Amino acid sequence: MADMLKKVQRGQPLVITASTFNAFVDAAQDYQRRKLSQQSTGQSTSRDADMALIKNASGADRARFEILGISAPVFTPTDNLDEFRNRVALSGVVPTAANYWGKFVILSEPIRNGLLGLGWLSGVCPVKIDMANANHWHADVADNVAANLKSAGGGAAQILWKESGTGVKWAVVRLGRWSPTVFPVNLTQTGGSQGTNTTAASWTYNVIDPVTSQTLATAVNPTASPHKWKRPSAGWMIAATFGYAHFNAQAQLVLGWINEMVEQEACAS
Repeated sequence: MADMLKKVQRGQPLVITASTFNAFVDAAQDYQRRKLSQQSTGQSTSRDADMALIKNASGADRARFEILGISAPVFTPTDNLDEFRNRVALSGVVPTAANYWGKFVILSEPIRNGLLGLGWLSGVCPVKIDMANANHWHADVADNVAANLKSAGGGAAQILWKESGTGVKWAVVRLGRWSPTVFPVNLTQTGGSQGTNTTAASWTYNVIDPVTSQTLATAVNPTASPHKWKRPSAGWMIAATFGYAHFNAQAQLVLGWINEMVEQEACAS
């Protein structure tokens, strides 16, 4: 073994035997296996189930902790069934809110464009978040942005800790299945009418976060898509002042319930 890997002196002819070449190949393969199964020095350890191989198909080199939307497997069952079954490898692109809300990976190492690396699909990891509201405790993809997530009322990343304030901040998040979070909102009537005995009410509202007083949406018709409120087809309605809302998978605010009431009069005695 020592003779097989003996170093060559300056000016000596280079002769590589088959056994020497095979030793180089074995060493390279062993390095690749260890690189894929362990985190390199300076990276936090994670369970294998939290990680996946990611092909950077974004069109540019990506840094550690950047975000890519999950577009498709690198190998489909039609391409290579054995690869598809034996190893999860996914293509990542610059995410859009419309197509990749809840479908993203946070890179655990830098990945050059077109090459493979590792990323977090679940578990706990650090990431940068554009905090639109300091009281948000969830985040998901920002539209056409790979550098950071964006905070919201709901999202696939639960914020466990974050730097104070708004703007782009470091945070620690728990990645998991996206589910909408229902939260209370205050409503200020801004338009529409109360309806009549033959027509429906048409109140519209500004939607306000009761904790921060931030306006979440303006001139909202709670009966129009994507909102879920239903009114009687006719009759006088008292304008709402309160409700419950959530963000859907497209990052849209959705009013689910509001406290509009039918206006009633006492019967004549």
